[in-house]
Amino acid sequence: MDELTLLARALPDAPPPSAAVVERARARLAAAREEPVRPPRSGRRGRLVWAWTLGTAMATAAVVMAVVTLVSSLAPVPAPVLVPAGGNEALLRLADEVAKLPDDRGAYWRRPLLNNGLMRVKAGDKAFNVLYSSRIDLWQPRDVRDPVHAERWEQFVRPATPADERVWRAAGAPATVQRVCTPGTRAGDCKKMRMRSKPSDCLYTHAAEPGGVLGDRRLGELTLADLSALPGDAALLRERLRAYWKAGEGGMVRESFEKYLSRSWVLLELPVSPSVRAAALRLLAGLPTAKVRGSVTDPMGRQGLAVTFVKSEGFTADFGADEVAERYITILDPRTGTVLAAHVSIAAESAEGLAKGTVMHYQAWAPEAGWTDERPERPRGCRLSDRPIP
Repeated sequence: MDELTLLARALPDAPPPSAAVVERARARLAAAREEPVRPPRSGRRGRLVWAWTLGTAMATAAVVMAVVTLVSSLAPVPAPVLVPAGGNEALLRLADEVAKLPDDRGAYWRRPLLNNGLMRVKAGDKAFNVLYSSRIDLWQPRDVRDPVHAERWEQFVRPATPADERVWRAAGAPATVQRVCTPGTRAGDCKKMRMRSKPSDCLYTHAAEPGGVLGDRRLGELTLADLSALPGDAALLRERLRAYWKAGEGGMVRESFEKYLSRSWVLLELPVSPSVRAAALRLLAGLPTAKVRGSVTDPMGRQGLAVTFVKSEGFTADFGADEVAERYITILDPRTGTVLAAHVSIAAESAEGLAKGTVMHYQAWAPEAGWTDERPERPRGCRLSDRPIP
């Protein structure tokens, strides 16, 4: 999951950066993984940039979009319906239930990341929406001598609704369509897209990771052993996180411990014990940045608890020729406390081809995520990559 490798593949002729430049870049990425930031753009509202993304580069390295498996329906996903909750007490109640769960074990921690996106395109002189999708499946071994297995599939790009499909077919069902972009977008960042209905372009890697360090470095360079040693008490967990924060102070990026602590929700995505997950929920419930939004149905049809842990409103994203205000939620499993869907982007206003309240994109974990004794195998039709899959 190396964004710098992704950029290197997109710019093969660029001279390699120095070691110092690489370390500064990694530090900036680590600090920005969970905090939405708005790069300054003259004359335009700030746009959200998520540094923590997995997937492939759409168009060029300037447009890095993580896109993974969509639900099978062609209909765009409606916004989750929020049911009011009683404040952050819901997180504390959830923590009490999570603490009672058994601690699962297995040879591999499997993390199949699913992510959806809605995009405005044009065929001839007619505009319509498409859904785009890819998938990354990561197998992290408990034994550091075993190989880490990762594979990436480009799933599909297809009309989003029956009405969109009629527009596409009326235009002759072209194999490629032109992306609709906001005025001023560079031509290289607004290229044509190939329509596809079946998974393709699979890459995989299969090799041991030196030291067993997890590819997910949002809280630092941790191993499964480090995660297993985390305390199941909220106060002790806070101090352990403070130690990780101090250990990372040697980087070029400085952030407050409070800001670092607000990103500790990523523990809910990592292979920690139920007691540690419960401690993380209790810790998060006491943060001023955390807010429970209520009960929801996630974009994949699962019941969940909507929460926000960092700033989640006041951002915009490009959709077609418009910039659209959006808001974000994270959805937790109400039984296990793990993340069902993250960075769920909901349109806060309407635009051409987009109704207010529509889910524009999201990341989600597939139901098979978790510990397993199954061993990963080379997927058929997949090419071995000599570089890490981002």
